[in-house]
Amino acid sequence: MNQQLRDALLELLFRRMARHVQRGLSYDEALILGVEEIRRQIRETRPDIARKLVDTAVNDVRYARESGVHGMKLH
Repeated sequence: MNQQLRDALLELLFRRMARHVQRGLSYDEALILGVEEIRRQIRETRPDIARKLVDTAVNDVRYARESGVHGMKLH
């Protein structure tokens, strides 16, 4: 994991934890809830990422077919 992603995840976790602590939860409870919320959010976004990747691939195939580009590599 690169440093920017790590820093962003830690910042998000601390913001969520702070919100829970302000509501009266202990540090440990806030940590557990914060981690679970982030895990849930990541799992929920995976279908969106998969959909975007598929859409990009479909667009690449359509472009190659419509433009008549021979030997085009699809990535």
